[in-house]
Amino acid sequence: MVNVGGGRGGGMSGQNTLNYEIYGYDFTKTDSVAQRLKRILEKVPGTADINISRSDYQPEYHVNFDREKLALYGLNLSTAATALRNRINGTTASYFREDGMEYDIKVMYDPEHRRSISDIENIMLYNAMGTGVRLKEVGTVEEQFYPPTIERKDRERIITVSTVVQDRAMSEIIADAQPLIDKMDKPGDVMIQLSGSYEDQQDSFGDLAVLGLLIILLVYIVMASQFESFTYPGIIMTSILFAFSGIVIILLLTHTNLNIMSMIGGIMLIGIVVKNGIVLIDYINLNRERGMSIRRAVINGGHSRLRPVLMTSLTTILGMVPMAVGTGVGSEMWRPMGTAVIGGLAMSTLMTLLFVPTMYTIFALTGIRRTRKKLHDKK
Repeated sequence: MVNVGGGRGGGMSGQNTLNYEIYGYDFTKTDSVAQRLKRILEKVPGTADINISRSDYQPEYHVNFDREKLALYGLNLSTAATALRNRINGTTASYFREDGMEYDIKVMYDPEHRRSISDIENIMLYNAMGTGVRLKEVGTVEEQFYPPTIERKDRERIITVSTVVQDRAMSEIIADAQPLIDKMDKPGDVMIQLSGSYEDQQDSFGDLAVLGLLIILLVYIVMASQFESFTYPGIIMTSILFAFSGIVIILLLTHTNLNIMSMIGGIMLIGIVVKNGIVLIDYINLNRERGMSIRRAVINGGHSRLRPVLMTSLTTILGMVPMAVGTGVGSEMWRPMGTAVIGGLAMSTLMTLLFVPTMYTIFALTGIRRTRKKLHDKK
């Protein structure tokens, strides 16, 4: 089985991350689920640097004004709130200019007199008549804790638990962690969803699969128009199947994960491997036009085109060897591509020289028999 994604060198940055997004409105519930999820991931081999996106909570003072008491003392909500803000955050009273520079002059309470709840409760508020009243007479001050930022996605609050994928395939980590997550007792209004590199990887795999099918279709159309036949292009296209099987075999032998780069290498092979089949089939057809029998044309074509096919394939394979065995900076990113191209091209070249001539002979002989039968039926 070829493992999909993850591990060392699995992504463009060389370090994949696996993210679990926790959706829920209540901070207490989502924080609890995040902590339990973190403990679960810590037990799964291959995870490292597990982080929770929600930062430490910060204290905040909330002032709740009593509108009736404000009105009793000749104040309104706007006046009281503005006065309180000016005393704590300060207000720009004037400017100081020196050497062409201008500085704000802010007036506010001394820090020693605005640190605790009691200090804030004793702040004096004045109405239009100049009558003062302490804040605690017209409102209450409460200390509450909130995260510095609230993350949202699709208009819902989320908290993300992320882990770095290390020394294992991402698919293996997900397979080990998912049963434990499914067993986790969580509130009904809290939902856990995979994201991060895994989500991007699945989207990329889908896009590459569609791209591969489109390339195969275009290659087939071009060959069908050139050979003026639907059979010969189909025979040549079988070399693509052998190329994909070669990729799987070499990835298993080298313990390399199937990732985006190896899939890109497979897509590159679609246009490369059919080249050998085209050279071989085209020369066989040329021999038949010269009057040779099918078997003689196939034997002569295989003998004559053996050297060109091997030369073009070996030059490509040898050119990929430094990429497949490189150990320099960034080599972990390109190694899967080189490995995939070498395995796929080697397998497709071997099977093209053996399988394509055999299939050509079978289909050509079948076509001749059908033609003779039609002629015989007409007589």
